[in-house]
Amino acid sequence: MAAKTDRDRKHASAGSREPSAALTRRLNWDDLEVLLALARAGTLTGAGQRLGVNTTTVGRRLDGLEAALGVHLFDRSPSGVAATELARGLVPIAEAMERSVADALRLVEGRETEAEGLVRVSAPPGIANWFIAPAIARLRARHPKLIVELDAAVGYADLTRREADIALRSVRPRAGDLIALRLIEAESTIAAAPELIRKIQKLEDTSAIDWINWGPDLASLPDARWIADNVDPTRVVLRTSSMDAQIQAARAGLGAIIVGRPFLDWIELDELPLGPKLTKRVSALPTGSLWLVGHKALRGVPRIRAVWDFLVEEAAGFKPPR
Repeated sequence: MAAKTDRDRKHASAGSREPSAALTRRLNWDDLEVLLALARAGTLTGAGQRLGVNTTTVGRRLDGLEAALGVHLFDRSPSGVAATELARGLVPIAEAMERSVADALRLVEGRETEAEGLVRVSAPPGIANWFIAPAIARLRARHPKLIVELDAAVGYADLTRREADIALRSVRPRAGDLIALRLIEAESTIAAAPELIRKIQKLEDTSAIDWINWGPDLASLPDARWIADNVDPTRVVLRTSSMDAQIQAARAGLGAIIVGRPFLDWIELDELPLGPKLTKRVSALPTGSLWLVGHKALRGVPRIRAVWDFLVEEAAGFKPPR
């Protein structure tokens, strides 16, 4: 009887250890990556965009994770998902693992010897479309084994979480283990189609023409604030957060926009001269900067160094063809 009891104790002990071992096998970085994406995005669609998969896949991976762990992690509703208390407790642990994975990748990538493979570049849409995209052919001619993933986004990619390898930003970062180099510092100017400029010759009153400005989500930009401070709101006939839409509308003669002076040749618009009285009456046009940003640990990786050095060289010339 005692022997049977001992065996029972052993089986009970083994059984008590089994869930822990199963949990170890079933919970990995892929699972925690899904949890993080859902916690940050708040919707299946947003999480899918972060992970590069569709909404159905995110839902299936969440179902599988909850089934494997035997716990409920997110409450779902038509408006999105809400993390349970358990999921919120797992978030900082998942973030620590995310940093460890990023550190491991940086260590491996540091052993590269040739500029080849994928480099992810994040930039504001206007910079991505008019500065980086046209230059990629020249980059590939120099480094044919490079592949560029260009993210044209208004929001900033988090370099510490490996959302991008290199970023171009209008503001220098103040936090994180990052390095930043100012590529360009340029005054803004008022630009319009050549036909419109020939018609009015010189701008004597901001209300004499129509204007194109940023949408409400970008109303805090210096260019948008200048227009808000110096132009009658009724003369702002188009508001859009798309730089391409602004440029195309201005090209068609809809009105004037504010851009960095070095970009005039690229976008085929001309500078609109201001009359001396108007120059005294309106506030000074803003000056903008463009910063090249990267993670310190990746600066020496050959493929990232190649793209970094190339962008520095392109910005130094900054003489785009007409």
